Amino acid sequence: MSVHASPRGAQHALVVKMWLLTGIVAIADFIFGATFVSFMQAQGLSASVVGALLSITAITSIFFEAPSGAWGDRFGHKRLVVLGLVLWGTGLIVFACSNSAWIFAFAITLWGAGLASYSGAATSLLINTLNSDGLGHQGSSAVRGAEVVRWSAAAAGAVIVGLTAWAMSTALSIIVAGALLILAALWVAIGWPESPRHEQMSMRRNLVAGTRFLAGPRGRPLVVFSILASVDLAIVILTWQPIVLEIVEIPDGMLGFSLLCLTVATALGAAATRWLNRVPREWTLAGTLTLLNLSLVLVGSGSSGAIIGLLGAEFFLGVALATLSIWGQQIFPDTIRATATSLVGTVCGLTIAVTHAGMGALWGGVGLQPAVAVVAWSLAALVVFVAVITWSIRRFRPAKSTFTPGERAR
Repeated sequence: MSVHASPRGAQHALVVKMWLLTGIVAIADFIFGATFVSFMQAQGLSASVVGALLSITAITSIFFEAPSGAWGDRFGHKRLVVLGLVLWGTGLIVFACSNSAWIFAFAITLWGAGLASYSGAATSLLINTLNSDGLGHQGSSAVRGAEVVRWSAAAAGAVIVGLTAWAMSTALSIIVAGALLILAALWVAIGWPESPRHEQMSMRRNLVAGTRFLAGPRGRPLVVFSILASVDLAIVILTWQPIVLEIVEIPDGMLGFSLLCLTVATALGAAATRWLNRVPREWTLAGTLTLLNLSLVLVGSGSSGAIIGLLGAEFFLGVALATLSIWGQQIFPDTIRATATSLVGTVCGLTIAVTHAGMGALWGGVGLQPAVAVVAWSLAALVVFVAVITWSIRRFRPAKSTFTPGERAR
């Protein structure tokens, strides 16, 4: 049966496919993410070389993220999903076979290009297809479900890494992760429909239109809150392991269990957005990010405070990221959906890179706990300031918050 022969049943199946794909990708990404730094060091690379090589991902984000989104909007998101997964998976397989800095650099370039191409493409395919068949009302729950699946699958990935570490080498586990992504690409190529294309729009016009939209009154608040959330995400990524090891004083062997608990908390946060639909997105994010940063302040209060703070930060991070994802898909026009998503992704990626550099310098200068406290208090104050400014603007110029076209958030 074709996708359009029975829209309601078929599109419900497409939502389930999206969730399954999100889970597969999250598991593969976690398997790689849990092992790639130690693998590079085991191949004889110094910490400085590892850091320099990983900076390639920021470069690929700049050159691939936004242009790939514009390409997908013009020629079809399904092609972009398949291309991204193939490049990503191939990059991981090459990575697992690398034994020199140059081969690692090539593998990381493939990985970064694939990740940048895939980012946002599957969601754009889903939402645009739902909208074209008059099922845009499923959009909010579909995006929310994908976020819950993403973090739940990451937790499952932690379990998989822990259970299989004795049975396979790090290189083999990375190869398995790459193979999963390539098999997922084959499944999408064979079993997924294509979303409506907009070939009348050139890539340059898509990029210009996406930039103007995000710089306009509907896009600016989303970009600002995305940047603030990205700073918090970068801080949590950079500091959770040393916090667990140095403050909570959990042994190295318990890091996997710790990460499992943190990802479950993030999944619960994403699921909690279900009960926040009647709250304006700006207020949800302002409150959530404020609470997130206040949670991080607890890190300085000792072992128990650090545990509560980290779990709270991960929960509120799940709320914030899911809210941002739903909000973006609510306001992005179909014609530039992937372009706008990729542009926001580019800004967030650069924000994370800059935050890692700045936070690392502050950490080295004043210590871990003072650095986290200073940044957390500063961000909490900044979030409140942004919320007040946003409220003042919205008071005189209310903005729509519906899926394009015409979906009311559920």
